[in-house]
Amino acid sequence: MLNEAAILAARHGKRSIDGSDIEEATLKVQLGPERKRLTSEEEKKITAYHEAGHALTTKLLPHMDPVHRISIVARGPTGGHTLIPPTQDRYNETKTRLLETITSLLGGRAAEEIKFNELTVGAASDIQRATDLARRMVTEFGMSSLGPVTTGVRGENPWLARELGDPKPLSEHLAAKVDDEIKKIIDECFDRAKKILSENKEKLDLVAQELIEKETLDGSEFEELVTKGEKLAQVKEHIEKNKSPQEKG
Repeated sequence: MLNEAAILAARHGKRSIDGSDIEEATLKVQLGPERKRLTSEEEKKITAYHEAGHALTTKLLPHMDPVHRISIVARGPTGGHTLIPPTQDRYNETKTRLLETITSLLGGRAAEEIKFNELTVGAASDIQRATDLARRMVTEFGMSSLGPVTTGVRGENPWLARELGDPKPLSEHLAAKVDDEIKKIIDECFDRAKKILSENKEKLDLVAQELIEKETLDGSEFEELVTKGEKLAQVKEHIEKNKSPQEKG
């Protein structure tokens, strides 16, 4: 990463590496280099709302880490990204935080559905990560109504089960229950994401519009937009409350 930062600094004629070089190098290592491509206004708008959905859902969940950066600049295979680095090292996770993580992952898809009443393939990796996490909650962590049971292959020789043609030693009945529990987690988290964004539509629009104009927002800019959105919502509510009966009609 520091080698990449040094190359970036040299390209800009700097004599030393600074924070912006390290930030860019980190993104390049994690997500890949920026991809210059022709993007239609419609695709740009969809990507902006998708990333704004991730960021706003994360912001309004009580146990998630702060949003560090949002961008609709394409990198590697992604059309945009929302970075939420942990504020501290964690050696354990709670069911509450895992559910909020899944909700945050599904925030992009929820925003697409709310704004455009349409679905895109851009949420594919989010859905995969959310489903994998939900599956682990059910099959490894005992965080479902099935109780504290492990339903995956374990032991010193996990490949033995595969050699015997039984990669998932579950009865059909239990396998169906596992699938039901995974779907229940995903559905509940998706509904929660939609509820959060529907109740904060002004903030979602503000963040998305700013992304369309600037393409990248840092954490402080995002926080300012959320605060601005809260004030706009309060003004709108005040005006609505003080309308005369004739105006409301």
